[in-house]
Amino acid sequence: MAKNNGKFTLFFMLCALVLALCLVIGMDKCEYTAKKAVFETSNRVNTNLVENNINDKKIVNTTASSKEIEVLCLMYHNVVANTQKQGDYEVRVSTIEQDFIELKKLGYKCVNRKTLSNIVKNKKYGKYVMITFDDGFYGVYKYMPALLEKYNMSCVVSVVGEFMDRQDKLTYKTRCSYMNTSEVKELSKNPRVEIALHSYDYHHIKDGRRGVKIKSGESKEIYKETFKTDTIKLATKLEDIGIKAKTYCYPYGEFCRESENVLKTLNYQMTMTCAEKINYLSEKDSLYLLGRINRSANCKNINNLISKACNKK
Repeated sequence: MAKNNGKFTLFFMLCALVLALCLVIGMDKCEYTAKKAVFETSNRVNTNLVENNINDKKIVNTTASSKEIEVLCLMYHNVVANTQKQGDYEVRVSTIEQDFIELKKLGYKCVNRKTLSNIVKNKKYGKYVMITFDDGFYGVYKYMPALLEKYNMSCVVSVVGEFMDRQDKLTYKTRCSYMNTSEVKELSKNPRVEIALHSYDYHHIKDGRRGVKIKSGESKEIYKETFKTDTIKLATKLEDIGIKAKTYCYPYGEFCRESENVLKTLNYQMTMTCAEKINYLSEKDSLYLLGRINRSANCKNINNLISKACNKK
């Protein structure tokens, strides 16, 4: 009997060990993806801040006249459940919901690209907000449609081609997974959502290149051709599922004169950076190189985030 008890004890210990290993492996999958997402988006907020050099001009925060079109572009990334950890690039559903409530109290009207274009064209002065989500996280697909409907909001969701391809090959989901191709297609059918480009293979910092920005000493003609090829590759992938994208969100906010020229040649109507500023548009302004403010959960209140951006005027 004692021998049998010993066997049972050994059996249960082995079972417990196997269970623990499974949990660790599962956590590692999610942790790896989370670390990769944070690494690939790290330092976004600090790039192209306040001023960038393009076309020999400096893009700076400007103070508009009494008649102004104020456009606050908020940049979110992953959306997680209210019981999960949040940080610089992951915010809870409840955080976004509170943001929507506060934005309405502050008098901001949510707009999309088409609406904003008409606002600028017709000089409809006022306070507007654009909600954007970078990278194409699964949490956006899971949580945002209901929230957008509840608060009568809209958003821009920028996707990365290689992230979609990677998710197409996986059968499991974690809190830090990306959308696969079919999920992007389904989300795009929501009239409150615009799908934008975030590059196919440029969402990296490697080989001397940060995002899509031209490298020092790189041939401009070769660069423009490779960037154009990457852009068309993702645009074609999206067109194959019924999406005609007209907005480009720069990975890490990095851009250059050449990238803007390529996108304008391809008839993109709006480009977005990570310059932490509020945009003030006039009839002479276009929707190119709009600044966006990263919505970090480490900032407890959206009012503080907006006030900080306003102080940079």
